Amino acid sequence: MSFATRRRAALLSGLALLPHGLPVRAAAASQPQTPPDPNKEKRELIRRANAQWEAEYKKIEAATKAAEKRGEFSSLAPPKSLVPFKDWDYYYTRGISLWKPNAGQTFKAVGVPDGFVTDLTSIPQGLWSFGIRPEGPYAYAAIIHDFLYWMQDRTREEADEIFLAAMADSKVEESLKNRIYNGVRVGGGSAWKKNAALKKGGEKRILKKFPKDFTITWAEWKARPDVFRD
Repeated sequence: MSFATRRRAALLSGLALLPHGLPVRAAAASQPQTPPDPNKEKRELIRRANAQWEAEYKKIEAATKAAEKRGEFSSLAPPKSLVPFKDWDYYYTRGISLWKPNAGQTFKAVGVPDGFVTDLTSIPQGLWSFGIRPEGPYAYAAIIHDFLYWMQDRTREEADEIFLAAMADSKVEESLKNRIYNGVRVGGGSAWKKNAALKKGGEKRILKKFPKDFTITWAEWKARPDVFRD
């Protein structure tokens, strides 16, 4: 056997001992690898959630325009998306959310501006343990309710009644709608008082500038003086 043949046989023998698929260069110092993105799953979750929300928004928007052509109107128009801050305790809306009173209702219309920041706590957390989360089928109505609880330019009682009407407009199941409404009437006072204290302390909730970095928290963003409308 020639030297070249023996050398080739030795190399093949050595490769047979290496892990399957490992290149020859692996015997040298390993190359640094890019660490996995810990936020990849969260990014994908937000992307899917907002894609679904935007699809629903487009359907409702189309139905609203069709109704207006017939001389009718939609009582509830949701925002285009709800975007979380890093802590996932606070969210901001993109697009205007609107609720209009139905026939026989004496309430004034409610318009939630683009960039309203909410913590979705006007639904008491005591209800969450029963599966009544803020992001359920009543989410659009909850944003209207949260805005009224923040502005407090109407009574709490009226805000709760509008919430009940908006849930009906969202076709929330009757028993669930009534459970949420009763829970809000009993436990919503703490959210009302909390918002009053925050407003008195100077907190603002309507953005004119939006974060481009999804890892920023609400506490960090609201500390910037030039991000609010008012």
